[in-house]
Amino acid sequence: MEFPFSSAVVSVHAHATEDEQRVLEIMKELLPLSAEIRKSSMKGHHGNPILDFEARISQKKVLKELWRGILSRMSEETFSALRSTVQERIDDSCFLYLRFDKQAAIEDELVLTDTGDAIHMRFKVVAFPAQRDVAVERVINFLEAGRKHEA
Repeated sequence: MEFPFSSAVVSVHAHATEDEQRVLEIMKELLPLSAEIRKSSMKGHHGNPILDFEARISQKKVLKELWRGILSRMSEETFSALRSTVQERIDDSCFLYLRFDKQAAIEDELVLTDTGDAIHMRFKVVAFPAQRDVAVERVINFLEAGRKHEA
């Protein structure tokens, strides 16, 4: 099964109450070594400082390495949840959105979440024609090919 992604963006926020270095370490543990992490500062709704760590990946080899790392940290339950919710996670622009619980990632496991305090991932799905239903089918087929396929 052909690898369906052409790029990815991985980001996480460090709030003022969190250890900035620990949040950065979570990112570094998830990403391939060659991925560059950029840091920017923002302000929250109440003026509180927030740091944003973001990595953009477009090299296929690095993308595949990222995907393999994600799969290796997912339990069967999480992988199953991902397979069953793919349709809701892909938008009309053919992006697959994943959010993983930041606290679970500290414990070295990726668990899907719907909360905002998460590790955010956005994968561009290669789909011809570039339509949501084509992208959904492509990702579902890729995931059904199994965790052990050559990504």
